[in-house]
Amino acid sequence: MDKPCFSVVIPLFNKRDYVGATLASVLAQDLPPREVIVVDNGSSDGGDTLVEALGHPLVRLLREDERGPGPARNRGIAAASGEWIAFVDADDLWASDHLARLADVATRFANVSLVASAFTTGGPDAEPPPPAGGGQARLVDFYLGDNANLVWSSAIAVRREALLASGGFAAFAAGEDTDLWIRLALTGPFAVTDAITALYRRGNAGIMDQAQAALARSAPPPSPVFATIAALLADPRHAARHGALAAYGDGLRCRFAAQLVYHGHPAAARALLRPCTRRSAAWWLWWLASLVPPALLRPLARLWSARPRR
Repeated sequence: MDKPCFSVVIPLFNKRDYVGATLASVLAQDLPPREVIVVDNGSSDGGDTLVEALGHPLVRLLREDERGPGPARNRGIAAASGEWIAFVDADDLWASDHLARLADVATRFANVSLVASAFTTGGPDAEPPPPAGGGQARLVDFYLGDNANLVWSSAIAVRREALLASGGFAAFAAGEDTDLWIRLALTGPFAVTDAITALYRRGNAGIMDQAQAALARSAPPPSPVFATIAALLADPRHAARHGALAAYGDGLRCRFAAQLVYHGHPAAARALLRPCTRRSAAWWLWWLASLVPPALLRPLARLWSARPRR
């Protein structure tokens, strides 16, 4: 059986100091991609000219005005020719066997729309992870338990036809990837491997770092992902998945509420928790925590984090 064919899509916005290493890790794959499409999203730091200067035959640079990572990825999807689209952000890194491991999973589970590898995190100067080799693969329901934590945008590949049928990524400032995984999960399970083949670089003023800094200043509006979940729950075509989707939405509200409580926004946390369909143990934990004065909450959180673990 032929190996799956991958196009790689990289959204780029002001990551000149990192995109070279990202491209090097992509071009060093044991299973080479068919093409690498870098979509510059209005960079002002010269990252696009650095990519262009590489002159690599597999790398194609597309330019557009700044519209966010979702529309940039959609531009890359539209231009891609591979059966599978593998995504990596312009500051993240792959092990040399990343695409080979994803290809193994896609071959074993031939009917899935999304495959994912495990990943690790590192600082802005981190190196790519070593080749993982092997790994155990399995099917997971994205909506259940902590399975959503197994799916990260720089460690996944999605069938191009599934991306086109889903409408692609939304134009959210943040959460556009989660929004798409939620919609793709309506069609069936995802396939994941525990082989660690990708690295998430933090501490480099990326979107998540910016979001955490903003959260420390003020409570953001509710994520538009919740509107997506509400719309899907109102659609009778997805009735068979409504129970699992509602449970996932409740869990997501609890996780976001935990962040709001920790950063001193208790009223916003309670507003986020109110629409939950089920009062789980996590719901009660964060509802009660939101009633604790913020001045006491952080010392209590530090004590809890420092507790002895068995």
